[in-house]
Amino acid sequence: MKCKGCGAELQHEDEALPGYIPKDVFERRTLLGEEILCQRCFRARHYGKLMPVRFEEFSNQLRDVARSVDVVVWVLDITDFEGSYDPQVTQILSGVKKILVVNKIDLLPRAVTVREIEEWVRKQISDHPFDVILTSATGHYGIGRLKERILKFRQVLFVGVTNVGKSSLFKELTGMDVSVTPFPGTTLGFIQAKMSDTVLFDSPGITTGRRLIDLLSPESQKKLTPTDHLSRFTFKPDRNDVIFLGGVCRLDFDFETELRPIFQIFASEAVKFHQTSKNKAEDLWRRQYGKLLTPPFDPEELPLENLKLREERFTLNAGEELAIAGLGWLSVRRGPFEICLKTIDGINIRKREALVNPARKERRA
Repeated sequence: MKCKGCGAELQHEDEALPGYIPKDVFERRTLLGEEILCQRCFRARHYGKLMPVRFEEFSNQLRDVARSVDVVVWVLDITDFEGSYDPQVTQILSGVKKILVVNKIDLLPRAVTVREIEEWVRKQISDHPFDVILTSATGHYGIGRLKERILKFRQVLFVGVTNVGKSSLFKELTGMDVSVTPFPGTTLGFIQAKMSDTVLFDSPGITTGRRLIDLLSPESQKKLTPTDHLSRFTFKPDRNDVIFLGGVCRLDFDFETELRPIFQIFASEAVKFHQTSKNKAEDLWRRQYGKLLTPPFDPEELPLENLKLREERFTLNAGEELAIAGLGWLSVRRGPFEICLKTIDGINIRKREALVNPARKERRA
């Protein structure tokens, strides 16, 4: 039997795969003669929320669907640019007309102007000159401009990794009077809504495995996703200091000048920073992992002894930043200095031009 919402073959074994429905729920609905929907489509229809899907399971379907609509709205999170602007998604969407929506700009320090954010984004994507629209779903910023832009098309597909605010934007635009429907050739449901003569489709949030947040439970992901503001702490470490960003990222420093480096770390308020000495760092990491040092919030999610860690060295100058996908970024105020970063293997780490620059004086209106 197939799901009436997405067309996937119903199954009771694997919740992560399309068509899953608990066996007792299936039997009860069958006995009562109720409509049979898989768990994913049931939650989409009744709660307006699609369950996340792994990139490798969704990539072929996403490629086909993206080529069958008029434009793709690719939603990014400015507070996790490296995690949401994923090169795998870029490749899948190559050759497709796109609007790049950069969401959550309200979470950045107000000293960073809208013009500066847009200029910074355009530099990051210079090899792919997309149409760029800055938004804040919670602050209702940019919604009118986005709506005006997409009403020029007949069919519009929303795409993005999890926790970028894609569904919030979709709700702002449509009011969420939605149905769930399969696209031809797919086994996943898409939320469908109309806006004037334009049909909008919201796709499942994608997990890529290249962000720290992808490795945590849904409950921990929610804690780690900033909603009101980013925490910002300033550090001025000695040569012998180590700084932990949560329990899964360690920073060791090396510099030759008498002047100590100065930098700020931007992250969700759920990320706990801790500064200690090198001779105490290993013992502290073992004893306080998942306790004083979070995320993870439950050590059983990612046992320290099971983690495959990697080390990478970077030389950082004033005006540069080091971003850790799904966690936060370090912004240099005074340098140069060398940093040895140790974190989970596979997490995207990137040195970049500063988004938050200490020389900026303008403020957003």
